[in-house]
Amino acid sequence: MGAATTPAAATAGVTCQAVTRSVKLSAVDTGAKSLAGWLCWRGSLNQTTVQVLVHGLTYDHNYWDFPAATDDQSYVAAATAAGYATFNIDRIGVGASTRPANASVLTTGSASYVLHQIVQALRAGQIGGRSFSRVITVGHSFGSQAVAKEAGVYGDVDGAVLSGSLHDTTIETFTQVLPQFYPAQLDPKFGLSTPVGYLTTIPGTRGAIFYDLTDADLTVVAADEQLKQTATDGEIATVTNGNLETQDITAPVLVAVGQNDALFCNVSLSCADGQAVLARESGDFSAQACLEAYVLPTAGHSINLHLNAPDWFAAALAWSDRRVGTHNVPPTDPC
Repeated sequence: MGAATTPAAATAGVTCQAVTRSVKLSAVDTGAKSLAGWLCWRGSLNQTTVQVLVHGLTYDHNYWDFPAATDDQSYVAAATAAGYATFNIDRIGVGASTRPANASVLTTGSASYVLHQIVQALRAGQIGGRSFSRVITVGHSFGSQAVAKEAGVYGDVDGAVLSGSLHDTTIETFTQVLPQFYPAQLDPKFGLSTPVGYLTTIPGTRGAIFYDLTDADLTVVAADEQLKQTATDGEIATVTNGNLETQDITAPVLVAVGQNDALFCNVSLSCADGQAVLARESGDFSAQACLEAYVLPTAGHSINLHLNAPDWFAAALAWSDRRVGTHNVPPTDPC
């Protein structure tokens, strides 16, 4: 297991409860893994809607509640202020969760199966001591792919937010981004004790591949380098929306992306605005998803960590209010 970390100071005024859950990577997995998460809320824990926050590759739960960011740049702070509970997890393989010695067992499929167990536990009252009647899953990048696959295969969520993940990737993804990953054993932060098959970003590269630096705080970028986590060869091999069952998602879906995300946006793959992204994505979802799209201007891949991140938080939470509802308040515009 990785070193335990606590929720960021950005959540001042928010109560957070550390939770450890035993999960399996598949229906035939014989060895349970330990998943760490933080259930957060304001006031008393009487919310009926919880948002499960799922980070991407080389991040952990800090992505949603970043220590170096200002108070208004924490998604956890914004969501709890809007009346939602959040369950912010470390996916298996990073942070305070189990790191399997065999990196190849961690894939999009295993991540979605783990997420399914978390959704079911939240509904059953096994996390936080209360049953949540409405569950929204909110992902970033690879986390969005796990969210999409879970929603399509298991159909047990009330809404899904997919940030930093579109169906078509740019040539830059393969020529500029993926070459910046190397074995974590070679990285000073992780070292030789890290199992084979775990990867991380080469030091000093995260600003260029994950940010639009014209809209970023360099203090946050530096902290991102310090807090970086790992990915696995199994996860990277299954980073694709081609087999995520998005056509089978029957809950409402919001897709969000940074306007200048190098992984998904370029001259031929436009992320100019929500309509441009909707035109790209709508054919991959059923009418039941009531697909909507949001673009955060002048932002790169890691939209939570840009200076204008509060704009996308507001958009995601307004969508949540309309499509799902919170704290005994029904949705104003259900799908």
